[in-house]
Amino acid sequence: MVFLKDGWTLREMFKDAAPPDISELNSEYLVDMLTLWPSFRRFAHRKVIYQEAAGAAGYNILFNKIWGRFVIEEGITAGADPLRVAVINYNRADNSFVTRGIRDHIRCVEQGTVYIGRFHYAFAGRPRFLGYFSLEKIK
Repeated sequence: MVFLKDGWTLREMFKDAAPPDISELNSEYLVDMLTLWPSFRRFAHRKVIYQEAAGAAGYNILFNKIWGRFVIEEGITAGADPLRVAVINYNRADNSFVTRGIRDHIRCVEQGTVYIGRFHYAFAGRPRFLGYFSLEKIK
C-alpha cells in the first residue's frame, strides 16, 4: 500500500482506521517510517509479533539485529479525539534505558495486513508525538 507522506493525510488516515484486534497480530511486518527520511524500509526494518499466554509481544529487527523488545496492550489516545489503539510498549527491563521510553500506537487500515502507527517518546513522564509509520504484513 502506498501512503501519502503529508501530515494531514496521515492524521486523517490514522483517525479513520479501525482499532486492531491484538489477538490477530501474529506475524512479521515491514516497517516504513513515514515521516522520517531516509525511510528505514530500505534497511529491512521489521517488527516480529507473536502471541504468548500473557498476550502479544515482539521485537524489532534493523540491520539484521534484534533490538527493542515490546508487549502490546490495548489503549486510548490522549487528546480531544480519543481513539482505541494497540499500544506497543517498550518499557521492559531487557531494553536499554533510552528504548524504554518508546510507545507506538497502531490502528488497522486493512484487516490483518496493513496498519498505521504513531510513534511517541516519553519526555518528562509524558509521551510526545514524533511521527507516523506503517506496518505491512510480510507474506
